[in-house]
Amino acid sequence: MIILILVTFFTLLILGMPIAFILGLVSIAMLFMNGISLEVLVQRMFAGVNNFSYLAIPLFILAGNIMGKGGLTKRLMAFANAIVGRLPGGLGMTSVVTSTLFGAVSGSTVATTYAVGSVVVPRLKEEKYSNSFIASIIGPAGVLGLIIPPSITMVILGITADISIGKLFLAGLLPGILLTIVFCIYVAFMAKKQGYGIVNTERISGSEFLRISREAFFPLLSPIFILGGIFSGVVTATEAAVIAVVYGFVLSLFYRELSFKKFKDIMVSSAVTSATILIIISVANAFTYVLTANKIPAMISDFFLQFASTPLQFLIAVSIILLILGTLTEVTSLIILLSPIFMPIALQYGIDPIHFGMVLVMNFALANITPPVGLSLIAGCSVTDRDMGIEDTFPYILHVLGIVALVVLLIIFFPAISTFVPNLFS
Repeated sequence: MIILILVTFFTLLILGMPIAFILGLVSIAMLFMNGISLEVLVQRMFAGVNNFSYLAIPLFILAGNIMGKGGLTKRLMAFANAIVGRLPGGLGMTSVVTSTLFGAVSGSTVATTYAVGSVVVPRLKEEKYSNSFIASIIGPAGVLGLIIPPSITMVILGITADISIGKLFLAGLLPGILLTIVFCIYVAFMAKKQGYGIVNTERISGSEFLRISREAFFPLLSPIFILGGIFSGVVTATEAAVIAVVYGFVLSLFYRELSFKKFKDIMVSSAVTSATILIIISVANAFTYVLTANKIPAMISDFFLQFASTPLQFLIAVSIILLILGTLTEVTSLIILLSPIFMPIALQYGIDPIHFGMVLVMNFALANITPPVGLSLIAGCSVTDRDMGIEDTFPYILHVLGIVALVVLLIIFFPAISTFVPNLFS
């Protein structure tokens, strides 16, 4: 049964069929083979998205799009530039820091890539950064939106694997900051080596820095409202997403950068993105049910318990599996399919659920930039040059993949990086 599922799954995937259709067809075939009514498929699909917490997904997507088109990105970028702009590779570092700040607002990887990239890419080209280097930075920097709270990926993982979403948000702080710092060091090194960028020796006056900080003040308050409300227990993650939408809408109106046409485009884009994610979640839930009915998770669990004798071996094995699958499919389906299988096994090994959750998140971040299906990398190429392909990002993307893989290993070997902040607030 497992061999048949794998052969069918990967054959359809290689043929280019969308992941939701693959999961649906494989589920239907397995139900037929077991003589189970197809009504079960519909019931499990509905049950997969019949969860109040999932409302946070379209709301965070909408909030990110409003803030991206409503003038918040430009102000966050000006603030980041004021901090690191005078360093070697300053503008490249500015794009990374801006992605971190915007990630704390939007919670989405692709939204972060497009929002930051649309503003900073033209300026990077003016400063003679190569297209391959730009795409290799803008795309991967977008995954900071997946790691830095609030994160749509963490919301899905928290619901699917039954982990506290608030604690996952807290766990992402240090890894997100660590990855930001390492990215900035890499950008500075490569810019100096390749001669990219223009080092701005002109000092920003105190009054100018104060003006930039004042303009960025209200956008920077957004993650404080969102995370503060969740951690204080005043609101749930879904209610915090509502606050993010309203706050972003009010700020956009205040900055007078949100026209009716822009708002219409934002609503359509948010609806399409949300529908895509929720369809995958619903079908993946049905597929997970079929797997469970055939006791496949139990077989996988027995396999790990037989060959991985320590928690460390288990975490490395999971990381390798996610690395392989991440090259073939997108992150949302991986979360829905694998986290319910891996989480009970992790608990049997005595692994902290928050630590394991962050190991998964970091591997999902790596999957998002791994060719050929790395959505953030594809978005980085698209926003850099519409005719650009993933192959044009070499060799820089290999360096970046190595950096993210290194941070994944650090999270695995040093659990405190992900558990320190949640334990501090417990």
